[in-house]
Order: sequence, then structure tokens, then C-alpha cells
Amino acid sequence: MRRIIYQSVVSPDLDRMELFRLLYQARAANERRGLSGLLLRSDQRFLQVLEGPTWKLCAAFQTIRRDVRHSHVEVLDERSVPERIFSNWPMRYFDDSDIAKVLNMISAEAHGAVPKVVDEAVPSFFGCDQARANQLRAHLA
Repeated sequence: MRRIIYQSVVSPDLDRMELFRLLYQARAANERRGLSGLLLRSDQRFLQVLEGPTWKLCAAFQTIRRDVRHSHVEVLDERSVPERIFSNWPMRYFDDSDIAKVLNMISAEAHGAVPKVVDEAVPSFFGCDQARANQLRAHLA
């Protein structure tokens, strides 16, 4: 089992309809491949956490790198993991409209055991430091 966390720059041509198409295609492909994870969008950036069997994840990531709907793909973390944390999410999507809700849903899905790298990457992506992220989590708890 492996997890990749990456960020990228959204293509200027990616309108709302194309975003829905991307999400539909990603969910279908991930279900076929046995992958899971989440995709976050803030302004013109994506952050994705993707997990699954190593060889399937690596093959999917090569396809992701070549996708013209984003550019400047930067891997933030890649590692072997003992198990998935987002096994019920073939591709969960969140934007920056309610960061507290995002943080709490991630924590709930991970049963409170969010790996440190994910726990740091998500708030940072949204421009929150850990203190602010903790305040947001406590607000909805």
C-alpha cells in the first residue's frame, strides 16, 4: 500500500463543467483500480492525497502527471503505508469554501488518526497554520 500527496496548478481552461468531468472520470478510474483519496482545490491550485496498491497507484500517477487539466505537479510526500485512511472515498472533492468542515471530515474518515503528513499538508494548502487548523477543528467538534 502506498500514498502520494501532490499539488499542482489548475489549468486556466478548467471551468466548472470540466471540473465535474474530471471528478467523474477520477472516481470511476479509482474504483476500477482500487484507489482512494481526496482532491482539494483552492483558487487555481489542486492538492491530492491518493492511496492504494503500489503498482496501481504508480501507474495512475503517471497518467495524472500527463493530464493537461493541470501543470507544475509537485510531489510533497510519497511513502509506503500500512493501510489506507480514505478507503471509503474513491475521490472525495473539497474546495476552500468551508475549511473547518474539510478538516473535520478528513479526521472523521481517518477515525481521528490522520497521519501527520496529511494533517500538516491540508491546512498548509489552505493557508492555515496548525494553531488556526486546531481552532477550526474545535469549532465544529
